[in-house]
Amino acid sequence: MSSPLLPQRGLRFRALRDLPRNARNSILMEPLWGIFATPLLYYAPLYMSSAGLSSTQIGLLGSLFLALSFVFQALAGPVTNRFGRKRTTLWGDLVSWTLPMLVWAVAQSFAAFAVAAALNATNRVVGVSWSLLTIEDVSPRDRPRVFGILNLIVTTCGLLTPLVGLVIARQGLTPTLRGLYFAGAIGMTVMFVWRNAITSETLSGVAARAQHKELGALQSLRHSLAEVAGMRRHPGLLGITAFYVLTIFLEQLGLFQILFLERSLRFSAQALSYVPPAGVVVTALLYALVLPRLAKLPVGRTLVLTRALGLVGAVALLLVPVGNLSAMLLVVSLLGGATFLTQTYRETALFARLPSAGAADLYSAVQTLALLCSVPAAALAGAVFAAAPRGLFVLIAAVCALLLGLAMWLARREGRQA
Repeated sequence: MSSPLLPQRGLRFRALRDLPRNARNSILMEPLWGIFATPLLYYAPLYMSSAGLSSTQIGLLGSLFLALSFVFQALAGPVTNRFGRKRTTLWGDLVSWTLPMLVWAVAQSFAAFAVAAALNATNRVVGVSWSLLTIEDVSPRDRPRVFGILNLIVTTCGLLTPLVGLVIARQGLTPTLRGLYFAGAIGMTVMFVWRNAITSETLSGVAARAQHKELGALQSLRHSLAEVAGMRRHPGLLGITAFYVLTIFLEQLGLFQILFLERSLRFSAQALSYVPPAGVVVTALLYALVLPRLAKLPVGRTLVLTRALGLVGAVALLLVPVGNLSAMLLVVSLLGGATFLTQTYRETALFARLPSAGAADLYSAVQTLALLCSVPAAALAGAVFAAAPRGLFVLIAAVCALLLGLAMWLARREGRQA
């Protein structure tokens, strides 16, 4: 079925040409989310700090977000199955992004930021429904390409960060970001409605919805839990789940990186605005030059390479001289590249081990477990950062080393199975 946005005749986007309709249109719509979310998420810690929140309060907000995310994640599978991938994605995005954007735009207290965090936590539901809507009809060999393109788009939107930095330098951080939050609420809403009009329910989604339509709410939840209880039946799923959980934990610990660069390494907001563009360059190079070569390797070995890169970057960050912009950009770009590759192949490895029947429940279960284990991460990071900023990044390096060891174990196990 051809997309209304991508007629086959004269198609120039070769990377998208052979993808199913949902994947193509989700990719085309993603920039309308990324141009707002990328700079806003990047500057969020500084925005909260400018509103008077302490690093401990910022950490508590992170843990509150994760705790509520855990609750919504537990409901993601049943909700997605019962209402369908497409409908859940539309309404979930409106609640989890449009509404909190409006709250963030006027937030001036810890309580207001907490309300926004609670609303944004519902994106755990749409995270499952959108992923399945986008990837479920894509062949396994094309999934790394889809995840890579989506990650590349979001990273590329970081090119806007220096422009935002220039406006911040002239108008101030708080008024600039308040205006951007308002614009984001409008722009994202347009994107959500537009994407809903040009995508269709997946084949697996139609089957799951028909099955759960006959079940009551509690019966639907019991059915989902039964699918989760059978995780051991699927070879390799528990191992990749452990890897997935630890990478999510690591991402939460990295919440304070921008504050570390500002306070400990003494970089201005203008200097920090160059970080995302540097990351864009690295990510584009990785996508063009590295991903095609990694596609020839087993997924386990690819995870080893990505986490080795992450460990090198984590250690190098501790060695960056104060005020040395070139060294900082090089190291942070290295870390960003490691994150890009990890997210691309982490998702690919996970989906490769999910069965077509019960995929929503099992995918939701993995993310639920990841959130449960990550709930204390943001608060822990805030407490450690408040006591010893550099100590937090020593902890991050240790977690990177643990992830590398786990990736090596997964690669060996994959080799034995082959």
